[in-house]
Amino acid sequence: MTMEKVRTRAAASVDLPGARYKGFAPGRTTILHAGYRHKRGALKLPVDVVYEKDVALTLRDGTTVYADVFRPAADAAIPAVVNWAPYGKGDTGWMYLDNAKVVPNRFGIPRSRLSGLQSWEGNDPAYWCAHGYAVVQVDARGTFDSEGDIQFVSSQEARDEHDAIEAIAALPWCSGKIGLAGNSWLAMSQWHAAAQRPAHLAAIAPWEGTIDVYRDVIVRGGVPSTAFAAYIRDSLYGRGRIEDPVATLADHPLFDEYWADKVPDVSTITTPAYVVASYSNQLHAAGTLRAWARLPGPKWLRIHNSQEWPDFYEPSHVDDLRRFFDRYLKTIDNGWEDTPAVRMAVLDPGHEDTVDRAELTFPPTRAEDAELYLDGRDGSLRTNPPPTESSVSYGSSDEKPWADFRYRFDTDTEVVGAPLLTVWVSTDGHDDLDLYVYVQKLNRRGHQVWHQTADLGLPGGRRWMPLLHRLGVRKVGSAFYGGPDGVLRVSRRGLDHTPPHAFPQLELRRERPISPGEVVEAEVPLWPVAMRWHAGEQVRLRISGRSLLPPLLPSLPPSPPRPGTRHTVHTGKRYASRLRLSLMPS
Repeated sequence: MTMEKVRTRAAASVDLPGARYKGFAPGRTTILHAGYRHKRGALKLPVDVVYEKDVALTLRDGTTVYADVFRPAADAAIPAVVNWAPYGKGDTGWMYLDNAKVVPNRFGIPRSRLSGLQSWEGNDPAYWCAHGYAVVQVDARGTFDSEGDIQFVSSQEARDEHDAIEAIAALPWCSGKIGLAGNSWLAMSQWHAAAQRPAHLAAIAPWEGTIDVYRDVIVRGGVPSTAFAAYIRDSLYGRGRIEDPVATLADHPLFDEYWADKVPDVSTITTPAYVVASYSNQLHAAGTLRAWARLPGPKWLRIHNSQEWPDFYEPSHVDDLRRFFDRYLKTIDNGWEDTPAVRMAVLDPGHEDTVDRAELTFPPTRAEDAELYLDGRDGSLRTNPPPTESSVSYGSSDEKPWADFRYRFDTDTEVVGAPLLTVWVSTDGHDDLDLYVYVQKLNRRGHQVWHQTADLGLPGGRRWMPLLHRLGVRKVGSAFYGGPDGVLRVSRRGLDHTPPHAFPQLELRRERPISPGEVVEAEVPLWPVAMRWHAGEQVRLRISGRSLLPPLLPSLPPSPPRPGTRHTVHTGKRYASRLRLSLMPS
């Protein structure tokens, strides 16, 4: 879809202080000698590095984008690790680890671990050059001094990245083997580029990257939630215009060809893929796992128990990624193929997590579906349908604007996979309602326990988490995780039956308003999880009419509740409201 068919606006100027732009210097080459330190406290370069600034890459339509190249000073032909992003090359742009407003305490990443030459969410040249790789940081179309208008993850960007890969492979120092790497947008763009099947792309490593910005970011569950997308849009710098998906949503409120253009066909990707996911990422958790499930292979999956940034820069994980690239970019026979197809974490809030458990697939095939029926009489979850009909109501002005249902486990049990809530609901005084659904873990005393994903540098660490929660410290949403959740605007109910059954998603292609007081059945998919409950601990299902999660970033506003008076959850007999969980013995 061309830019003329969508709404655009002027990109933020590269001359603004927030751009932190170091200027345009095509053709400038600098030798950074071993021992060079880019900033105070940062990692010193272990080898001599050739730094080529603003190398021109010409795309098929004649547009030129610019890349910074970091490569070891040796003359031998070497492979390239490419970071494609709109945020700015190197120590440029609005996001950086020392930005305490966005990344408190650098989320526990020591300053001495990285050189500071890496782009945001990209690979550190200090490490990769020392191991015989070039790191190529590309400013995507329209960003900074790259020509054109900025895209917001589209088929145009996929074609651009295809062309850039082929242009990099033809550079005189390159062996012709290209790997894609990086986190978040840098991972999302990999799915798009690999689906174009460029000839010189040898491997990809998408680290927490959704494949569906409509369903997972901007209109999750059919509920518009545009604050984060607007934040990204307003923080991308260039000299032209930028696609505005937030404004375009007014013209394309449902999933249609505009949004489909932003969903790559990952089933066509045959490039070896090392995929990294988590359960707690509010943007990428479900989309990354859906993408992995659709890949034909060869593929490997690692699901971690941390947050995306500390996981990406953790030294053992960087070494692990290098083994993967050594195999497919350097064709070293290092036994990578013996790596388990799936290495998964099992979260255990209040206890110790399991990390890197080897499995053949996710969820494991030995997990069995079980249904827990909601009972409005006493707020319980039952293994058998309730004998009578009942209901429970809540309103946005109530002291506790939600309905809770609980079940106590008699034995140690793992919930593994994607829960699905089937619920009968009605509302008064409105033709629609929003459902926010949470599956949470309660300890033996009935108190909720949380999983901390990142180190915020708080005194006492995890021991003080209950007190910190009461004080509101968990306002940094990406640092704390309470369990899987799901969202649904009931007028947009209906599952899409094309993805794998293990990860159901909503269709969101039509609207079916309801009449005030009308009782309808709705299915709410929750995002995947692997979490352990010990004997005596409880699972709590919480259903609310508004989001109970903190904003993804502290500066973002919370999602407003949808208008309406009261919501009612109906249970028993005709109203077989139930929660499907995939369970396996711990």
